[in-house]
Amino acid sequence: MFKNPIVPVFALLLGLFTIWYGIVSRQGAFVDNMLPELIGFCLEGIFFIGIFTWMQERKDKERKEQLKQSLAGAIGFICPIINGSLPTEYQTKLRESDNWTRQTRKNGTSLKALLRNVNANDIEITTTQIQAIQQLLATRLSTLDSLLSVAAELSHAHLSAYNMILTEIHKIAEHQYFESKELRISFKNLLKLLVSFNNEPI
Repeated sequence: MFKNPIVPVFALLLGLFTIWYGIVSRQGAFVDNMLPELIGFCLEGIFFIGIFTWMQERKDKERKEQLKQSLAGAIGFICPIINGSLPTEYQTKLRESDNWTRQTRKNGTSLKALLRNVNANDIEITTTQIQAIQQLLATRLSTLDSLLSVAAELSHAHLSAYNMILTEIHKIAEHQYFESKELRISFKNLLKLLVSFNNEPI
């Protein structure tokens, strides 16, 4: 559905002018009447503004998809490490045809299950695993940072959500963690923010 309110306004005017034209035409008022021109104007408005609105919405969806893919590429690598740090009985098992990057991009049921399990359980993660996460995120930070302007072009809500995700990613990538409890909070915040961002409508 178009967000631009001008299209339904033109459609309403078109309906009113058509009814008006139908009434006056029965009275023989065809000559020197502006109603046909007004009806044509409304039709043109619906067509051109509708086309431009559709193109803008399509472009916005492509921008959001670009953001989601970049986030999925970075966070999808972290998810199996987060999952592996949970107690065995609370680890989320993916189907053979699935992967965490896809789950991250589409807010899959496995991603939501992982978030629930991180909320409800402690994690145990090694220094080597933390370093692996930080090294990967360090290679993605410049790309993720550069996409902040793309989020700003979508809406204030997208900019705010993406900025909070970036802040949490920077924290995980750069912070010196001394205990798993502290890292668990960062994981939980990052997953919650990602789900919230993916649910943000265009």
